[in-house]
Amino acid sequence: MRKLIPLLLVAMMLHVSSNAQTTENVALMDKRVVVLDAGHGGPRPGKCVGKVREADINLAVAKAVKASLNSRMPDLEVYLTRDDDTALHADRNVDNKLRAEFANKRGSDLLLSIHANAADSPKVCGSEVWVLSLDEDTLRQNRKNAGSFVDTGEMMLVENISKSSMGYIIALTNQMTNDPFNNTFARLADAEFKSLKRHSRGVKYNDWTVLYWLEGPGALVELGFMTNADELAYMTSDKGVKELGEALASSIIKFVESLDKMQSYTYSTDVETSAESSIEQKPAESKPADSAKESAKESVKEPAKESVKEPAKESVKEGTKEAAKEGYAIQLLSSRTELSTDDTQFKVYRGRVVMLQGSGSYKYKYCLAGYATAAEARADLQEVRKHFADAYVVRYSNGSIAK
Repeated sequence: MRKLIPLLLVAMMLHVSSNAQTTENVALMDKRVVVLDAGHGGPRPGKCVGKVREADINLAVAKAVKASLNSRMPDLEVYLTRDDDTALHADRNVDNKLRAEFANKRGSDLLLSIHANAADSPKVCGSEVWVLSLDEDTLRQNRKNAGSFVDTGEMMLVENISKSSMGYIIALTNQMTNDPFNNTFARLADAEFKSLKRHSRGVKYNDWTVLYWLEGPGALVELGFMTNADELAYMTSDKGVKELGEALASSIIKFVESLDKMQSYTYSTDVETSAESSIEQKPAESKPADSAKESAKESVKEPAKESVKEPAKESVKEGTKEAAKEGYAIQLLSSRTELSTDDTQFKVYRGRVVMLQGSGSYKYKYCLAGYATAAEARADLQEVRKHFADAYVVRYSNGSIAK
């Protein structure tokens, strides 16, 4: 049930956001970043069956995924943690931690660690998708039932995890934040594996080291069992590598598209609440309206009705640095990253906007500031909406949007 609730929430987000417009203009998004981790390599070849090494299978499929993504989603930034038979470090634990840090440094939206499995019985077959879990009962049960099927050396041992350590606290926090996203991708990847008409062993949970140290969303996939002759032949064939690469690429594309929808829906809900409350707010009672008006004029020339249409560049630019005392503003758009006030996205208001801090993923709010009252801002709102249809009035104080 613990895993089901986030999935239901995500499903609701996707359904609603696909049929609703956001309530504000959002700046153009940065490129999404995906990191593909070909498991093992160098002194750690992974499972070996005859002359076939797991590290080689992992790398071949990782490269196939990247090639497919580059062709089908060229705006996506795709990185490989390794592109040859090397490791990031000779020590297993350090190597896996460095792979996670490789993704963290690039601010990845997804890390996909690619592996191939092995079992005691040659009859065991099927793909698996693994997601991070730090639930002790889950970890112990997984090791009891699947210890012979997975490389436990790639996992954090429960007895070695100190719950008072900063590493554990950070890992647990990251898991709680990313769990809905991890599960969303896991279901997408599992569905793509099933579409290949191959056996799927489903989505599983454990504490893989490479996922333990990961800050963003991630998952680990087991392509199949090298100890099963049919699966080994498939994973080492050109057809198998291509199909597996296309399947994983499809799951990543669907995940990236869902990320945009989820963020838009989540943020638009936050914006609606903030906008409704800020419009109803009154200026601070400690400062009379006339005094506030004079103060606003000194810091950011008060945007007269005529000036909204074509504000004086010099006056607004001079007031930009001092615009964050207190008053009302018309928010034009928001961004995940800080933009130049001369960015072309501001259209006729280039160089005349003020950046205010807000909450949510899109914390940089770009506004026409300096209004002493909400009524004055609303008087200019209709004109501004000719350029920014979803612009609305907000109250600000000390450089931040007031709630």
